[in-house]
Amino acid sequence: MAELKPGYKGRTVYNSTFTILEFLGGGGQGNVYRVECGGKEMALKWYHKSTIDKMKNPQEFYENLKANIKKGAPTKNFLWPEELSDWIDGSFGYIMPLRPKGFEELTRFLLWDPKTRRMKASFANITARCNAAINIIEGFRALHNDGYSYQDLNNGNFFINPQNGDVLICDNDNVSERGVNFGIAGKQRYMAPEVVLGGAPDKRSDRFSLAVILFRMLFIEHPLEGKYSTPPCMTPELEKKFYGSDPVFVLDPEDDRNAANNQLNTNTLRFWKIYPDYIRDLFIQSFGKSSVKPPYDRVIELTWLDAFVKLRSETVPCPHCGKETFIAPKYSVNCMYCGGQLTCTESIKFKRFELPAFGGAKLYEGMTGDTEGDFHKVIGEVVRNKKDPSKHALRNLTQDTWSVKLPDNTVKTVDPNGIMPINKGFVLTIGRSEGTVE
Repeated sequence: MAELKPGYKGRTVYNSTFTILEFLGGGGQGNVYRVECGGKEMALKWYHKSTIDKMKNPQEFYENLKANIKKGAPTKNFLWPEELSDWIDGSFGYIMPLRPKGFEELTRFLLWDPKTRRMKASFANITARCNAAINIIEGFRALHNDGYSYQDLNNGNFFINPQNGDVLICDNDNVSERGVNFGIAGKQRYMAPEVVLGGAPDKRSDRFSLAVILFRMLFIEHPLEGKYSTPPCMTPELEKKFYGSDPVFVLDPEDDRNAANNQLNTNTLRFWKIYPDYIRDLFIQSFGKSSVKPPYDRVIELTWLDAFVKLRSETVPCPHCGKETFIAPKYSVNCMYCGGQLTCTESIKFKRFELPAFGGAKLYEGMTGDTEGDFHKVIGEVVRNKKDPSKHALRNLTQDTWSVKLPDNTVKTVDPNGIMPINKGFVLTIGRSEGTVE
């Protein structure tokens, strides 16, 4: 069946009925339709028969989808398959939630619109960009913790709200137990080198793909596409070489064969110097020789999570121009937009994270402990003293009372919506966690 027409009715393996409402779009693997199923409007992905024919074992792929539906989504951020159709004329499809309004495909954040002379989609600010990265990283962690890996990860797997960085992860039909390969052809630009060369995907290869996604979210261009890997005519053999057998990072400090240049890597060169060393170092590690060659040593999700939580905590509004820029605890830096000087003399240091004492810096619940936590719930915000802008305080945005021990061992309380002056030697207690002003 080449295309499903509006009004067509089909059945799922769970005895539900779906009705085609309209065609939404098509891709290499199949078409997507808006359907009515069980009294709700949802999305149906229907595979091209040619896609089915190319699979190593279509029935095994079908059964894997059924198993994933039974197991359920790792988190609410996944547009996970919920219904599976019967086989019809050698093909089938699955039903998932519709993408809500306000979400853009990651691809649009990477494409330049010559008419508007802007990217087709842009993040509202740095915080939204960091939130998106954190959400994607947490999605990978949840997926791997449930025993899954991806088969075909690329920029089309993510829908992002540009205003706040909320993320929905889609195309989860290609998710399977680690090491299982259904023979689905993905995009080599996002594959780990060992997968390009024929190896089975697993969580380690996913981590390489994750690094590519994160790099492109920050720098737009591809980390392996420089002067060496962009020939006038790309052939399958060259593609296999540049992404599989001999990939070279465009900013590899030890190998400049594929060095970034102003023609191919304008954004990479522009933004690379803006981000702090701990972000740059992780990308150098992610695409260095030990990552693209055996032993394929990859940056794990927790390391990425810590880095982007730290980056977000160091993102503040510039007091001179109002735009978001980076601040470093105990340093003076210049705003990346207006060049105005920003000085941070104190910070609140918890076990894993450090909060700069600078107006607008936000404290998230997960930053206070030494284990897992909620990195999306804001519990405090640094405010500037109106009379003396060099002094700061932390506002309690929770419904709980905090306590503060002063250098003379006096203990004060900080009620909800109250403030704690950020003075050296103060020890803040939030629940079971402590933070010291340094």
